[in-house]
Amino acid sequence: MKSKTKSILTSAMTVLLITGMAAAAELLGNREILFPEIAAIAAGSLLVPQPKWKTDSKHILAMIAFGAVAGILIVRLLPLPQWMQMSAAFLLASLMLAYSGTTFAPAISAIVLPVMLGTESIVYPAAAIILTSLILAMRKLATHLCAVEPISFTPEPLPDRSELADVLLRWCIGSAVIFLALHTGMRFAAAPPLLVAFTEFRKPHSAAHNRPFATGALLIGCAGCGALLRLSALALHIPAFPAAGLTALLVVLIMHRTQLFIPPAAALAILAYLIPAEAVAVYPLQIACGTIILIALALLHIEHLKAVKRHANI
Repeated sequence: MKSKTKSILTSAMTVLLITGMAAAAELLGNREILFPEIAAIAAGSLLVPQPKWKTDSKHILAMIAFGAVAGILIVRLLPLPQWMQMSAAFLLASLMLAYSGTTFAPAISAIVLPVMLGTESIVYPAAAIILTSLILAMRKLATHLCAVEPISFTPEPLPDRSELADVLLRWCIGSAVIFLALHTGMRFAAAPPLLVAFTEFRKPHSAAHNRPFATGALLIGCAGCGALLRLSALALHIPAFPAAGLTALLVVLIMHRTQLFIPPAAALAILAYLIPAEAVAVYPLQIACGTIILIALALLHIEHLKAVKRHANI
């Protein structure tokens, strides 16, 4: 199969899945079906030959399932202010990622998203599990058609003391951003996909790490694209799912054009269809603020780690 044909096939799978998800959520009148991180998992599993994460199908499904259930249980059972709930969810997600033996960061959003939105319905984890299973089935088909390469997974070693300290430092930084975002009325500045991007940014060989300004532009641009097309659908009084499908198509085209496949950017584009209609106009601005702050903090965090290693080697 030619490279261009492979790209068209996997792009079509991604767009169709996201459009179908948005259509199901709208036609059934249940927003919990719309799981933005599906766009991120599709981008990281289908749009590139090799998965963006060190993981396998079993871990992806298990982490999404655990995260989705844990998120709604935090909302139901943890009687704390929302910023504390989100902070607790981010800590649980960070520890789950650290001890999973994988680098599957989108699982963070599975836990934090329902807390940010106050979701308690069992529909949310059910939809997340079903949609994730569909992506994994699509990837298996794409592998059979030689459109993507088979997954080869070797578990990561368990974190040592220094890595746990790094996790806790990232949690403190993320919690501070969550607190400021919620207390300034700009809660989407701490949107879960941004927390995922912040977590993935520290990987020294990742595209996000090596191209921070382009990554920031992609995150903001995709969020703006989703918001603009949803606003257009609202203004024209038409269903939102065709706009969501067009958003997915534009995100796929942008990623292929720039060769910058940052999964959280796809999730931010689709998150614009899940938030309240009155928040859509300010959504890109809040995402821009959160992106700038979190990338700056991630760069400082990386420099801190380098300084610690230099000091340890002296």
